[in-house]
Amino acid sequence: MTFPTLTLRPGKDAPIRGGHPWIFSQAIARAPRVEPGEIVRIEAADHSPLGLGTYHPTMDIAVRLLTTDPSATIDARWFAERFRERDAWKRARLPAQTTGYRVIHAEADGLPGLILDRYGDACVFQLHTAGMDRLRADIVQAIGLVFSPATILERSDVEVRTREGLKDTPVLSHAGDAVEAPFLEDGIRFLADIKEGQKTGFFLDQREARRTVGRLARNRRVLNLFGYTGAFSIHAAKGGAAFVATVDISRRALVQAERHFAMNDLSPSDETKTLFLEADVLELLADPETPGGPYDLIICDPPAFAKSERHLPQAIRAYTTLNQACFERLSPGGILVSSSCSGRVTEDMFRDLLRLAAGRAKKRVRVIEWLTQPADHPELLSFPEGRYLKTAILEVL
Repeated sequence: MTFPTLTLRPGKDAPIRGGHPWIFSQAIARAPRVEPGEIVRIEAADHSPLGLGTYHPTMDIAVRLLTTDPSATIDARWFAERFRERDAWKRARLPAQTTGYRVIHAEADGLPGLILDRYGDACVFQLHTAGMDRLRADIVQAIGLVFSPATILERSDVEVRTREGLKDTPVLSHAGDAVEAPFLEDGIRFLADIKEGQKTGFFLDQREARRTVGRLARNRRVLNLFGYTGAFSIHAAKGGAAFVATVDISRRALVQAERHFAMNDLSPSDETKTLFLEADVLELLADPETPGGPYDLIICDPPAFAKSERHLPQAIRAYTTLNQACFERLSPGGILVSSSCSGRVTEDMFRDLLRLAAGRAKKRVRVIEWLTQPADHPELLSFPEGRYLKTAILEVL
């Protein structure tokens, strides 16, 4: 198949040759007139081929690389080959008895703009870019060829699409009609709310942090803030926690958390062991009489506070205030599990704000462990922009 050619300025081919998947508009010498998202052949200033990518003429990130093979045919078979390879690599690195995981993590898995998650017999995907949006039919066909799932659901109802002139797409069913998908994580049973839940139905990227909480929770009183459907809480309870409180502002999420407790033979109605609290976290922490307290293990995993560069100063302040309040609730020997999923908040920034929060709380704190995203949400050395998740396991001295 022949594609229109896009030529780079002299010296601008080095990032692509080094594995970076983006070409910025300033690096382009000549570009064809094509519709947003069409595939182009990319060449260096000396006309040597660099590969194929999707091109958007009005975006700063103008090209997203699909392959370094300029003769490739981008079709369902091409996608299927990549799905099989990445799926095998991911499954080899998953914990035992785990059937919920990310198959394709966009740029980090060589498919910019595509997210594909698997929950047992259901596959859920998102298309974030104009390029991937044009390739929807091939993607759906490839999912069917590789996984033969009972359900294929599209959750391209994400704001990021508007940056490329796309509309939020309603939830689309391409196979099956399931709205929930059962799956296992370390042998623990969960239901992904694939039709209306956050992300594609579950926060798969916090798997390692949840496993760590399970190891640390024995005989502790655990407070799970921003608890959503209770995944951290279940791991804590399974790990032998003395008491687990799950806090979220959404009543619907808490109902699902109670279901998860029941599915795993943990009694959600035992008030001596569990508490499900519908509340605003900051308002709750402002109250010195925290229900169910005192706590000696607090999990603080808030939503992304910095969704753009202009939100960064405000986000830093919010993270600092939130973590200070958590430290203030912990006595010596207490543990804080604190996360940030804001990519614009770097690891150094997060360490600095945690240090400031601990100082303001007048607490001396030791780092037990520092976690990032798991293997099924990989990071390319050549693409630091893909690093986003940071979780600190901290002990008050």
